[in-house]
Amino acid sequence: MSDYLKDLLRLPVGVRRFLMTEALYGIGIGMYALVLNLHLLSKGLKEDQIGALVSVGILIMGALAIPISIFANRVGRKRLLVTGILFVAAGNMLYALSGEIAYFYLAQALVSIGFTLVETTEVQLLFHYCASRKEEMRAFSLMFAVFTAFTGAGTLIAGYLPTGAGNGIGYQIPLLLAGLVLLIQGIIRGFWLPAESNVARNENRQGKSRERLSSWKLKLKLPKRKLWLFSLFMALLGGALAMTGSFLNVIVKYRLNWMDDKVSLLLAVTGIVLFMSSLLTPYVLERFGSNTAILSVFIINIFLFSALFWLMPVWMFTILFLLRGGGATMLSNLVDGELMSTFKEQERNLFAGMRSVFRSIGSSGATYFAGWMLTGGDYRMPFLLTAAALVVGLLYYMRWVRPILP
Repeated sequence: MSDYLKDLLRLPVGVRRFLMTEALYGIGIGMYALVLNLHLLSKGLKEDQIGALVSVGILIMGALAIPISIFANRVGRKRLLVTGILFVAAGNMLYALSGEIAYFYLAQALVSIGFTLVETTEVQLLFHYCASRKEEMRAFSLMFAVFTAFTGAGTLIAGYLPTGAGNGIGYQIPLLLAGLVLLIQGIIRGFWLPAESNVARNENRQGKSRERLSSWKLKLKLPKRKLWLFSLFMALLGGALAMTGSFLNVIVKYRLNWMDDKVSLLLAVTGIVLFMSSLLTPYVLERFGSNTAILSVFIINIFLFSALFWLMPVWMFTILFLLRGGGATMLSNLVDGELMSTFKEQERNLFAGMRSVFRSIGSSGATYFAGWMLTGGDYRMPFLLTAAALVVGLLYYMRWVRPILP
């Protein structure tokens, strides 16, 4: 274990700079994630309207994912990543400064475009800075560890800001601060991250004939069946985790009848659990092997989500809730990192686009359905439905995904 931790400090300079700047991204997203739904509720929207708003945003992400992934090498993954962060910052600020649903949809469109740019480029750029598959998995898990740890910090900050700000503008302040933090992060990444100088970028500059030949070769070599099977798997997993993930703050606030500061404190502690879970993911993978690790974490998540459906004391709910966060994060990290690593660098942009499309489809439907359930005041059923969806995902993994993993 000590050798593993020492190796993490020896990652390439590009990875280290990426991880250091990821802290700002975590703070901004943590503030945004905590207060957005509460901000919309304070403006008079119902849970089903919020679910529809988020679902439209997810569909926008799905529609743009493949076009963005196709042009990622030509335009540059670093450039698209920075642009995406700036779009998310603009969306946060528009959410804070507007009060009508039409502007909320515009803000959600900006955020969704930004998230699409980030999600279809960040992992490939991070992997580009790595020299081996082992470094890729470790860097990937560290990215989520840093993100979740500082998401917790942002959540904690946002939970205390509205308390003394007064009604009407309480949730605007965290959203504006989130936009400012993301703006700063985008600028820093634009100037500080190492430039791309890989073969794929150079080939794109050698003319249309060479470009067409490379595209033709890629189509011949691309494992199409594997691509579609993996993408469908991401739709199942994304939909399962979005059933509760899109409304965690609302579920905790109204199921436990807590004030915003207590909700933010629990979510901040969740961020610490997610940090530890992400940090341990590569160790678990290297210690037990990918198949055993993924199967075990699937089963643990099914148990935790099933347990959270039942009525229980608050202390027991909070413990299981924290464990659920760690389990869901480890499952996502294991699956995302393992599937992405099976593709060559030239194929990863296309898989990232397909993954985002199918995950968006699954998440959109699940989020809309969850919002409809929460409108009726049912803050327990989403956990049971998540467990059922994870059972389907586990069966799919065993039947279709595991046999074609290396």
